[in-house]
Amino acid sequence: MRLPRTHRHVGHSQAHCLKIFRRLSFYLDGELPDNACEEIRKHLHGCDNCEMFLASFKRTVVLCRHYPAKPLSPTAKDAIRAAVLKAVPRPTR
Repeated sequence: MRLPRTHRHVGHSQAHCLKIFRRLSFYLDGELPDNACEEIRKHLHGCDNCEMFLASFKRTVVLCRHYPAKPLSPTAKDAIRAAVLKAVPRPTR
């Protein structure tokens, strides 16, 4: 699937997309208060890329449920965790 070249950001910035991104898992699991869910829904309505990301994320969850992972060795777990922590920027306050 090819992503569109246009990006519709209605009244928000890329930083707002990152804020939404960080809460999507909680949103899908129904773990957010109603006002936070409404904020996410409004954002998705105005942001094509985030809307497409959410659809992809939902599909990934479905696939993961159908194909359970085999257990990892402690060494592999440590290596993956280190790689993820290195790749993800630390939030600034």
